[in-house]
This record gives sequence, C-alpha cells and structure tokens, in this order.
Amino acid sequence: MIILHDFGISLEEYAINGKKNKFPTFDKCPNCNCVASGNLHRHGYYWRNAIAEEKEVKIPICRIICLSCKKTFSIIPDFLIPYFQHSLEIIIKRIEQFLEKKKSKGSRQLLAFYWRRYQKKLRWIHSFFVDLGEEMGLSKDMKKEAIKYMKMIRDFGESLFLRRSWDHFSSYFMAN
Repeated sequence: MIILHDFGISLEEYAINGKKNKFPTFDKCPNCNCVASGNLHRHGYYWRNAIAEEKEVKIPICRIICLSCKKTFSIIPDFLIPYFQHSLEIIIKRIEQFLEKKKSKGSRQLLAFYWRRYQKKLRWIHSFFVDLGEEMGLSKDMKKEAIKYMKMIRDFGESLFLRRSWDHFSSYFMAN
C-alpha cells in the first residue's frame, strides 16, 4: 500500500537528508486499524529514481509493516506521483507548456505519454472538484477543459491535490 506524505521539503532536500528524513509515525495501522505501538515496524528502505528539472537523484522510500495484518506500506513523498520517476512539478509544468504551445524540455514521446494520461483523467479530475463542491460542467472542447483543470490543480496546490485526490474513485492522478 502506498501512503503519500507531505514532508514539507523539496526533492533536493529530501535527497540530501536521505534516511534521516522525518518519516511519519502512526497511531494505528492504515489497513487493519490495530494499535500501532508494537505492531508497526520500519521494514527497511528501497531506492528509487526521482527526476527534477535538471537533476536525477536516487531517494530512499521508507517501508513499514504491520505485524498484525502483515501488510507493508511505502511512504512516498507527495512531490512524486507513484510509479513515475519525474516529479509532479515537472509533469504538470510540461503539460502546461504543451497546452500553452511553448517549447518543453524532454522527449516528445514522454510529453505525448503525459498528455494522453492527463486527457484520460480529465473526467476523473472533474469529478474530484465536483465532490469538493465546485459546480461546473464539462464542455466538448477537451483542450479548453484541460487548461481549466490544470489551472485549478495549480490553484489548489499540486501536492495537496495529489494527496487529497488519492484513491478518488479507486484511482489516482495520471494512473492508467
């Protein structure tokens, strides 16, 4: 299971801190709700690539295990989308540049991949904001909708959007 967490620091700071980052503690297991004390244990780390604008770093991802239900959890910093190497900020920035018809760094193929994923998630993003109380409809102009929702995500805060939208309709932002 993945737990998104706001460490309150940048990717670069997280990479520098490494295993010394302040990982969250829990009162109860996120899966079985048993008391965490004595049941949740740090289960080690794994290393994953994280790519920012000009930098690629390997960062530690903390894993915990519940001794009661035997479920393991990975604590992912909220500046990364699960299963993506590029940071949330870079992905959003590149989609915005595409929408504004500006030159974007990176490969065309990767940008096309991000754009297709984003387009597939527009109705999902729409439903997320409607659940928050936004009253709006979807027009048939998908590019116009893509621009509108990208602005809403930016205004909401990219990391906050990622954390709050996690598991919305059994999915997550940019999931297949």
